[in-house]
Amino acid sequence: MAKSLKSLKSRAGRVVAGVVLVGAVSGLVFVIRSSAEQRSWASTEGTVVERLRSGKSFSVKVEYPLPDGTGQVATLSENGPARHPGDHVTVRYDLRDGHVVDAAPADNDQAHWVAGGMLGVLALGSLFATLLAWAPTPKPE
Repeated sequence: MAKSLKSLKSRAGRVVAGVVLVGAVSGLVFVIRSSAEQRSWASTEGTVVERLRSGKSFSVKVEYPLPDGTGQVATLSENGPARHPGDHVTVRYDLRDGHVVDAAPADNDQAHWVAGGMLGVLALGSLFATLLAWAPTPKPE
């Protein structure tokens, strides 16, 4: 432990601890902003048209109505429970100038909570490492 603490107190260790702290805090801020922004989007009920698989991840094609009565079909990442054709899903969408700019399933909050939790733990750990790296070394008496 003493050896790892010495390497953490080196110049490179201090720089790495600081960079990880800045990265973790920046990532956490991004996840929180993204989640808050998605919650402000309009939402509507849609119907799953097709379930697609790409490698290990799944996405769904969802058809949903817009306020002007037109229908919209979008391929959305499936981060929550598995959806199958015919299932109803709530879709949040960002509408600008009459066009959908971005859309996501309303249960996408789970992914934000997981990412936020992981980044929060990383931020706390890197804060602790940064404090250890920059703490003054006790003088021997």
